[in-house]
Amino acid sequence: MERRSFFAAAGLSALAATALTSKASAQMGGTVDAKLAELGVEVKAAEAPVAAYVGWRKVGNMVYIAGQIPVDENGPIVGKLGGNMTTEQGYVAARSCGVNILGQLKAACGGNLDLVKQCVQIQGLVNSTDDFTEQHLVVNGTSELFRDIWGDPGLAARAAVGTNSLPLGIACEVLAVFEVA
Repeated sequence: MERRSFFAAAGLSALAATALTSKASAQMGGTVDAKLAELGVEVKAAEAPVAAYVGWRKVGNMVYIAGQIPVDENGPIVGKLGGNMTTEQGYVAARSCGVNILGQLKAACGGNLDLVKQCVQIQGLVNSTDDFTEQHLVVNGTSELFRDIWGDPGLAARAAVGTNSLPLGIACEVLAVFEVA
């Protein structure tokens, strides 16, 4: 085989292998979206900020998500844990915060949550009475959602803090930091 023919054939083989790899990657793409569908989680478009801040900021390969509030079909989920809300209701509220974090993260990743390498940190603020001590169980609503999506890389260093008040009377607010590709 002539030298030129050899390199031409090798080039075509490499091109074909790249095409097959790209096709396989495309078929595997959207694995996080598939996992979300399996979990019955619908991620809506990121909400615009309601004050002087941005919903997310990307610095290098880190994405910082601003505090997200819990919402349901009636609007913001308001209440005080240990008062008019149970730990289970707080868990649902924190899970809603997690879903809203995913909306911001998806925007930061150009729509592709498969770019997420890991959740680095979660900070949860829980509107609670002075004697309520289950903030950690409330914030599990966010932590367990991310674990269910990404496995161990979804588990983060975390804080779950009780506070006597949050904006709008919301039950909780959660911030997060992610490493992305």
